[in-house]
Order: sequence, then structure tokens, then C-alpha cells
Amino acid sequence: MDKDLITRNFSRNAPHYDRHSGIQAGCARRLMELIRGERFHRVLEIGCGTGIYTRLLREEYPDAEITAVDISEAMVNTAGEKLRGMGLRLMVADGEHLPLGRGFDLITSNASFQWFEDPDAAFRRFSRALSPERGVMCFSQYGPETFTEFENILSESLGKEQWLSSRGFITGDMLKDIMERYFDILDFREEHFEASFTSLLDFLRDMNRSGARGRGLNGKARLGKRLIEDLERTYLDRFGGIIATHHVYFCKARRAGGAHG
Repeated sequence: MDKDLITRNFSRNAPHYDRHSGIQAGCARRLMELIRGERFHRVLEIGCGTGIYTRLLREEYPDAEITAVDISEAMVNTAGEKLRGMGLRLMVADGEHLPLGRGFDLITSNASFQWFEDPDAAFRRFSRALSPERGVMCFSQYGPETFTEFENILSESLGKEQWLSSRGFITGDMLKDIMERYFDILDFREEHFEASFTSLLDFLRDMNRSGARGRGLNGKARLGKRLIEDLERTYLDRFGGIIATHHVYFCKARRAGGAHG
């Protein structure tokens, strides 16, 4: 993953993010369902974005010490404005390489771990940072079937290759294999959410402004007006509408005893 490019994408679109993140907001609510009823005193949120999930965490755990980090300074600034006065610690940092202390009751993230370059190393570090008595890891993460419709149309029209960053996201089996090295998995589920758009241009705008575009179209194609029109006709013929799948894994786990030093 090109972290610099991803950071620029999110930073550029921070002012628009909340209007184009309906699926992500729904994922945040699903995460809250997974942890509701637990008691947490020290919480670390990775990839807080504009604070959609952060607000839910604060509302559910009003007395907890919550630290929320994001790689994009613009995202953190937007979250800070929205969540002013809520007693949160907001930081600009790459969550994959964040210097971690120990004793967190909850490490959590909504739709950000798919951008990690070395997820195995990251989850190993997260497991060490959790409280050995009650530490919980709970997160959502995008899978490789995200935007599969658009990927298929691009491959058919422009050639068979990986056009979207999402096609490189790790599979559920790979994710579970990594998690089982460091955690006892309590809940693992896979879901597909479908979004509909009035036009292909509307979908592209939504994908860009939600930061989900990754590196864009593999650096090899530019979508001019005529190509977009051609792709849209193919899209409508194939799927009967402009639809986009969001492929999401949800995982809740506890730190495994004796799995690390």
C-alpha cells in the first residue's frame, strides 16, 4: 500500500467524508453491537477519520480514557472540531507503527486495517498492548470483494488485471489465520453491503470522497468522459444499475494467553 497516497486521498476529502460514508457509519454501529455490555477504561481507536465511530465510543463509555489516532492530519482536525469538549485524546499518527504502551482494555478500528502493509506485525503489537486480564480487540476491515462490480467492468473493458486497491485486500481466511496467532477469536463474521448510485460518475465521486479509492486505477488509466460513458453502459447492461458492494469483516477477540512475550 502507498501510505503517502492514501494519506493524501483522505486528507483532501476530509471535508466531504461524512456525506459519503454511510456504509462506514453502519459498520461503526455494528462494532458497537459487538462490544456493548463490556466495561472498558482505556481505549485506543486506530484510524479514527472524522470521528464517526469515536463519538459512539465516547457516548457508550463516558468515563473511559479514549485515545484516537489517524494518519491524516486533516481528518484528525475535522474530528477535533466535531468532538470538541468530549474529553478525547486525538493524535496524528500511523496506527500501524504507533509507539504503544500496555494495558489497553480495548483496541478498536472501523474500516482502516485493510490499508496496513504488514498486518501480522501490527496485530502482534496490538496483542502485546492489551491488558492480559481483559483486553479486547474489536474491528471491521474491508475485504477483496469490495467494489467487485466496478473491478469486473474495468477488467472487461481495459484488460484483465488488478485495477482497484480493494482487490489486494486480504481474505477472511488470511485474516483469521493472523488473528489466531495472537488472539482467541470470540466473533468473526463476513458481510456484504450494497450501495446504489444514480450514475457511474456519482459512484466514482462517492468512492473518491470516502477515501476508498486507494491508489486509484493502478496508475495506468484515466477516466475521461467518453470512457466513463462506455463503462456506465456496460455496467447497466451487466448489473441493471450502478451498484457497489462493500465487503466487510467484523472481528472481536481477546488476547490469547502465552501467545507472546
